[in-house]
Amino acid sequence: MKIAGRKKKIVIAALVLILAGAVGIYFYTRPREVTNYAEFEEDQEKPDSQQAQSGVTDGIEIPGYKSVTIPAGTKDVSVELVNPEENTVYFQISFYLPETDETIYTSKLIQPGQHLYEITLDKAMEAGEYPLTVRYETFSADEEMAPRNGAEVNCTLIVEG
Repeated sequence: MKIAGRKKKIVIAALVLILAGAVGIYFYTRPREVTNYAEFEEDQEKPDSQQAQSGVTDGIEIPGYKSVTIPAGTKDVSVELVNPEENTVYFQISFYLPETDETIYTSKLIQPGQHLYEITLDKAMEAGEYPLTVRYETFSADEEMAPRNGAEVNCTLIVEG
């Protein structure tokens, strides 16, 4: 009887370890949400790099935005777009207006560690607040330039008149 009791304990311990391992794998590999970190305005200080990044699966760091503020009536605007230096992919960032189903900006490829500060929109915006989706397309930083995981961050476009 002692042998049967030991086998039962071993089986139960093995099942507990397997269950704990499965839970650990789930929490380690599940997708993580992109978090918003700061409002970018023309006269605002740049956030430190620790605040400016949030993790997304596959080790790609995606910056988040609560809002993007630009002046009304001009295509040339100051907005910081960054591809964190920890990334091993190129970014192509687009500004999409879901209400009108139009893309008002698409960046060139941005290398890891590179920043864009001055951009040119496809059209000048009138004063107001608009829902904005910041789309991140990512591409491998090798000769193939293969598409990788992307992300979308929803925020507000504030156009000041």
